Amino acid sequence: MDQEKQMNQEVTEVSHLEKQRIAPPLSLNNFNWEFSLNIVSSQVQRVRKSAVRFLTNDLVTRWVNFTYDFYSRIYEGQLRLGLPVSQELLKSREEIRSRAAGKLALTLYHIFLQVTGIRVPRSEIKSVLMAELEAGKLQLTENVIILTRNQLKYLTLNRCKIPGYFFSAILEEATRRRILKETLKNNRLPAYFDSEIEENTQNGRGDYEFVYYRDYTEEGKEIKFRRLVSIEDVTAGDNRPSVLLVPGFVNNSNCYNLSNKQSLAKDMADRGQWVYLFDPRGMGINQGKFDPWYTVDTLIDFDLPTVLEFIYRRSKKKPSILVGHSMGGMIAENMVLNWSIRRHLNHIEDLTAEQKAMLNRLLPPADVAAENLKQVRGIISMGSPKFFNRHSHVIFPTMLWLNHLSRIFRMQQVPVKEAMMFLSQMPGLSQATNHLVNSNVGDLNFLMCPENHKSRQFFTNLYIKNAIESVPLGLGFQFLKAIYNGEGFKRMDQSRFNYSTHLNYFSKDIPLFHIWGDKDPLAPPDNVYYSKSYPHKRKKIYHIESHKDIERIDIPDTRSQLIDFVIENANHLDLLYGKVAEEIVYPLILKIIEQVWGDWSYAAMETDSAA
Repeated sequence: MDQEKQMNQEVTEVSHLEKQRIAPPLSLNNFNWEFSLNIVSSQVQRVRKSAVRFLTNDLVTRWVNFTYDFYSRIYEGQLRLGLPVSQELLKSREEIRSRAAGKLALTLYHIFLQVTGIRVPRSEIKSVLMAELEAGKLQLTENVIILTRNQLKYLTLNRCKIPGYFFSAILEEATRRRILKETLKNNRLPAYFDSEIEENTQNGRGDYEFVYYRDYTEEGKEIKFRRLVSIEDVTAGDNRPSVLLVPGFVNNSNCYNLSNKQSLAKDMADRGQWVYLFDPRGMGINQGKFDPWYTVDTLIDFDLPTVLEFIYRRSKKKPSILVGHSMGGMIAENMVLNWSIRRHLNHIEDLTAEQKAMLNRLLPPADVAAENLKQVRGIISMGSPKFFNRHSHVIFPTMLWLNHLSRIFRMQQVPVKEAMMFLSQMPGLSQATNHLVNSNVGDLNFLMCPENHKSRQFFTNLYIKNAIESVPLGLGFQFLKAIYNGEGFKRMDQSRFNYSTHLNYFSKDIPLFHIWGDKDPLAPPDNVYYSKSYPHKRKKIYHIESHKDIERIDIPDTRSQLIDFVIENANHLDLLYGKVAEEIVYPLILKIIEQVWGDWSYAAMETDSAA
């Protein structure tokens, strides 16, 4: 109790969050009829707005929740039946496995014959490899099988019965033929594979370079990403900040570079920052590598850590500041939380022995997790929720119906891109869609406040065309589970680990900055409640009404701090685009990065390492 009391005392709330606008008492001597009428008029407007919301949003929300619950008692949803995967896809996957096993079997056949003179039938080696793949002991790396040293030893001695005294020579030949993971790590193929130059004459803004990179996750999936820099403002090996931008649900990294005017990425590059753009597998520049099985956990465990570690290694141990919108902020925070959990796993009392055993297999080793934490300088999240309330807005029970619709229509993905393109381009529907997007009757608009986009006529079309993508059902279903139970965000595997209820294990030395929109139903300011669970020593809440408020924000030079910013008149996408984003959010993020990066330098890092 004393610890909790001390924690609560450390949370400083700016009075704006609790302020009440109370009209001054009216004097009988100078009674102002106009002032009185204004009060009455404002009260009438509030009542009218509440009534409209009740009829168009609250009642509909109750009805959609009721129909979903009623229907779910009769029919099982797709969540209970498991993720649907088409027979064509399964067949294609089986063919890839068979071809990969055949290629490696042929290589091993020649190695065994060359080194030992023993002919192990190629078909026999292939059968062994297929069995190991089926058991999960071997994994595909894209379209081939790459072995570890231990796997090669096991296959050689235990499965193919080659005498042990031949293994050293077999290992040497396997290394030469580049079929070992250890060989690939030491002799990587060029990570840089393409670049683009965008000049001032093209965009009217500046000269930028986009460099394309690729790497492989621990499970063997290729992941590509981009780096954006202002050509004149950076030099290889400088001490300027490294920033990794992580997109939200159904978004690719273009959401941070929608146009020259609406580009947080270029705003950062103009400040001389090294900007990296992350795309989840199957999206953005990773299109064509669609994985129907992946979930948010896949991004947390594999994709984002791979990109972050690549940047850290390539930049000679320069850390990065992670910036994520919506799901992007959730991925960034929960990735770091996982690494922190590893250190405390055996001491977490509310986890069963089975849960701990599962997490012990999933989380990186303790020494790796500790090293990974050094790669993060700080995290900035925008509209990244810790929980969902299915009764708060009609969008949530509507999304729950995907559980049944996916079964009825045998969906293989959440067809967001296709649906939005249809609604925005179909004659008749396009006008209705445009009207709905640019209005907010009954607070039904769950993405933006129309007043923030009055000068952005074609914003929605640009956003749909360049930034929105469809996603696998597994990714969508993880959110559906969180919406349905309202208990926080949990892993999809058998550990059922709840990220939202274990925030107290987050690394206290990595500063956190949460940005919320006060009109955002997807990530409402109620999420500030969770900040009390974090272990950071300094906590504060700012309520920001205009760009002038940014001047009074104090971000000290301390690692153990968590600050929540509540932005007035901002919805979910308003944190990225429009008037509020340009006047408040972008300058705020740039200020945070400058303060958090502080005086970091390679020289100081070497001094600290030596000490």
